[in-house]
Amino acid sequence: MPPHPTWNRTLSGRDRDRIARLVTTQPRSSPTWTIDDICRSLTVRVADESRLPARPACPIADIADLMTVMVRGRHAAGDAARVVFVDGRTHRTVGEVRTGRAPHLMDHHPRDPRWAYVRDDMGWVHKIDLYSLQTVRKVRAGLNGASLAVSRDGRFVAAGSYVPHALVIVDAATLEPLKLLPLRSTGADGRPLESDAGMLLATPFADVFVVAHEQARQVWIVDLGPPDFPVTVIDGVGRHLHDGFVSADGRQVVVASYDDDIVAVIDLAEKRLVQRIQAGCQPHVGSGAVVLSRGRMLGIVTNIGSRPCTPHEVTAFDMKSFEVVKRIPVIGPTESPAAHPDAPYIVVDIVGTGPNADKIQFIDEQTLEVVRTITVPGSFGHSHFPEYTARGDFIDVSSRSGGDRCLSRDSGRIAIYDARTLALVREIPLQVPAGVFSHQRSRAVVVGLQPEAGKR
Repeated sequence: MPPHPTWNRTLSGRDRDRIARLVTTQPRSSPTWTIDDICRSLTVRVADESRLPARPACPIADIADLMTVMVRGRHAAGDAARVVFVDGRTHRTVGEVRTGRAPHLMDHHPRDPRWAYVRDDMGWVHKIDLYSLQTVRKVRAGLNGASLAVSRDGRFVAAGSYVPHALVIVDAATLEPLKLLPLRSTGADGRPLESDAGMLLATPFADVFVVAHEQARQVWIVDLGPPDFPVTVIDGVGRHLHDGFVSADGRQVVVASYDDDIVAVIDLAEKRLVQRIQAGCQPHVGSGAVVLSRGRMLGIVTNIGSRPCTPHEVTAFDMKSFEVVKRIPVIGPTESPAAHPDAPYIVVDIVGTGPNADKIQFIDEQTLEVVRTITVPGSFGHSHFPEYTARGDFIDVSSRSGGDRCLSRDSGRIAIYDARTLALVREIPLQVPAGVFSHQRSRAVVVGLQPEAGKR
């Protein structure tokens, strides 16, 4: 996510010394956020949900076409922090919901299209009614954190936190907390170790949540059947486990290990690590991209390159044999690949601070060659999070100037491209947009469906 708060100057030497003294002399603290704290934070804004509209009240023909943009605002807080809803067919803005703090990501209920869940930077989970476009409930799952998932049957929502190191499972309907799992383990030196919540996924394969311990080399599989939510621990997965995605059938989980330059494949049926795939320099997989290419299902891995990395490449590997099919050269570090079964291109965003960080590149799904590079207007170095619309007709790209630090500059937009001609068809001005989430793709990822709206 882009840096914040808003401030684009430098500190004096005196102020730098003051901060250094503060950091080196301040006693270490371990903030807590218990299950009782979570209970007390629960806020109900719509007590009687039966009175909500029975169908979408916003001007959209099909809720599957809804695109949602996480809009941070210049200060990552206040009225400018909101989620903005766009019709993916007409490119009209159809509504918004203010979150108070910068929203980070969204997931959708896999069975009932009216519900969505948003996680913000301060750890709140917002239950949003997409038919009336309002928050009906919210709960603070942790003091911060960026992970969120909805179980395949829609009964549970999980949220992982950095502070404290924990995973909480809440009732998806009421947001009442059901289980708090401290992310604690034993390090390689035998000492107790706590870890940030990294990748957090649900899967169409089983009633489980899968969470990565970023610093503990572990992935936990949380069984949602028994009332005590038992955990299976898979150890030795990799150092600094970050993001991941599931296979088309949901049986395999692919998780990126930053410090090992690999992606690890975990089989959820066998509950074990089955493969470690070399994947370039500091792999990052975003929300995941899987494509059918010349009869083979391929997983796509990008490389974020926040440490010096050469060459920059995108790795395509066979999802059955796990063999690397091709390493595709690109012009810079990449973060969030996007693909669609009815579109011809894998889209990757060039990120970082280099001269190409205002560009996106298009890789032909069949030849696995870069066929086009586009400079995104107004980005000035930040063009992130490409996302296909439901039918695969358009690609929405988040474009912003200088992250949250955009005082007196163009604060951003969503740039929308035709998915076949790659022509720019519209720009929607927004104040520091971040992640873009398709309602249909999110449901497809969770329940393993091909997008029905994409069928012609």
